[in-house]
Order: sequence, then structure tokens, then C-alpha cells
Amino acid sequence: MKIFLDSSVILSACGSTKSLSRLITEIAGERRWNLFSAAYCRAETGKNIIKFNQEGVSNWKILEAKIEWLPNALTTKRPLLLTASKDKPVLISALVAKPDVLLTLDARDLALLLNTEVYGVFVTTPRDFLIREGLG
Repeated sequence: MKIFLDSSVILSACGSTKSLSRLITEIAGERRWNLFSAAYCRAETGKNIIKFNQEGVSNWKILEAKIEWLPNALTTKRPLLLTASKDKPVLISALVAKPDVLLTLDARDLALLLNTEVYGVFVTTPRDFLIREGLG
């Protein structure tokens, strides 16, 4: 299964050993889940990780190596209705990558898309994803 991680999920996985985002990244290999994200999310994570303690920064270095980083996709021929411009490169990059699921913790800006399919990509939170996978 191809899983595209939003930077919010990556930051959560780095910042807390008890987060569901962290659980997903830790069991990905044994579940045969391939983790993907965009260069945009990598840069956004790198910019925000400096606010974390040393353990969070160390976790980022480990997780960074587990994720396949894809080039940013900035345009699509498909119409998208998003109010927050910061979410457009994430969603467009995910659509181009064609994952099975896009995981995000951005419930405010992506509220209308959560637990729906957007052009074949299911958008959900780590919690809802784990429940769908029978792990919640």
C-alpha cells in the first residue's frame, strides 16, 4: 500500500513516541506500507523540526530515511477547491504520486476532504486510517 504523508503527520511521528503517526511509521515495513511524501513536505518539516527537542530531531533523521521523497507537483488538470494555499502543493503532489491514501492531521484546512476519496486518493487521519485497517 502506498501512503502519502503530510508534513503534519511527519512532525507528529517525530515529536511523540505515543502518536498514531509514529505507530504508522514504525509498523510500515512489517505491514508492507510504502511511505511517500513530497519535497515540499520535507522542507516544511525541516523548517519546523527545529522547534522540537533533540529526541524529535533525532527521530526526524531516522524517519527521513524511511520516506521516499517525490518531486513537488504544482499543477493538475483536475479542479481542486482548497482555501489554504499551503495545502495545494501537498494535495497536488499526492494526486500525482497516486498513493492509496493521504494521511494528514490538518483537520481544519482539509475538513471537507477528510474520509473522502479525491480522484482516487483516500484522504484521512492516522487514527481513521488505523481503524480502517483493523488496527484501531
